[in-house]
Amino acid sequence: MSKRAATALDVGGTTVDAACVSADGEVIGELRETSSPSARTKDEIVNELARVIDAARGRAGSAEVTACGVAMPAPFDYLAGVSHMVHKFQAINGVALGALLREKTGLPTYFVNDGDAFGLGVSWRQLPDTKRFLALTIGTGLGAGFIEDGAIAPAGDRVPPGGEVWNLPFGDGILEDHVSARAVTARYRSLRPRDQRSAKEPGDQPSAKEIEDLALRGDPLAIEAYRAIGAALGSGLAPVLQRFAPEKIVIGGHVSHALDLFRPAMQQALAAAGLPELPVIQAAPGNLAIWGAARHALTLSALT
Repeated sequence: MSKRAATALDVGGTTVDAACVSADGEVIGELRETSSPSARTKDEIVNELARVIDAARGRAGSAEVTACGVAMPAPFDYLAGVSHMVHKFQAINGVALGALLREKTGLPTYFVNDGDAFGLGVSWRQLPDTKRFLALTIGTGLGAGFIEDGAIAPAGDRVPPGGEVWNLPFGDGILEDHVSARAVTARYRSLRPRDQRSAKEPGDQPSAKEIEDLALRGDPLAIEAYRAIGAALGSGLAPVLQRFAPEKIVIGGHVSHALDLFRPAMQQALAAAGLPELPVIQAAPGNLAIWGAARHALTLSALT
């Protein structure tokens, strides 16, 4: 008997990652990355995503592919399969993407928030024995997945609306303004002497990765930029963490590579809020959202 599997996509504004994943968590074939069609027409977006799904299914070998899971950023109606994004994928705003992909590929298609997909992937691949944890992705933005008993914890008294933390009020704005790659660069720029800043030439400003490298070489302004990120993350999440009571926080995304630079300030802020023993760890290597999207699809397809 062939093993059951799902195709899985992690769809972003820059790239689309895709793989075929078996029900026992094995990536069949290989994970492939292609350019995202986010700025293209409706037909081009649908056709390209369908092509990527079919290509992943073509690498399934003898496995029986029964569903497709797609991790997508918000705003998105995940149950209906309809995008409400306007900053990217504008051409499919309000379009029944799920129905169109099923028509083209023949596979039932299940959508999941990309932060939730990351959290499900962490649960499946890294923390299978952890009952309750918060998974965060820090990169262009701030994503989150509240995971309990291997599933997405529903919003309510313990989990904020939509399981989102990027829009939590913080300082003079929202948490994502203070915790993201652009927050690192903005903080570093604000700390530099005025004559070293360039409002007209943002390309001359170092990236978050370059600021990380500067911090590792002892640059005090770069160190402070990352310290500020950690302090904001701990303080901004504390009220939510007190309600959800996770056993761990797992951090992924590009900025997570600098975790050692901002974890001490984050844990200091958590301790000040009454959460002194909460471990903060880095996510395992690999695109965990792929595993999460596959698990989401395999779980839902087994119920229908």
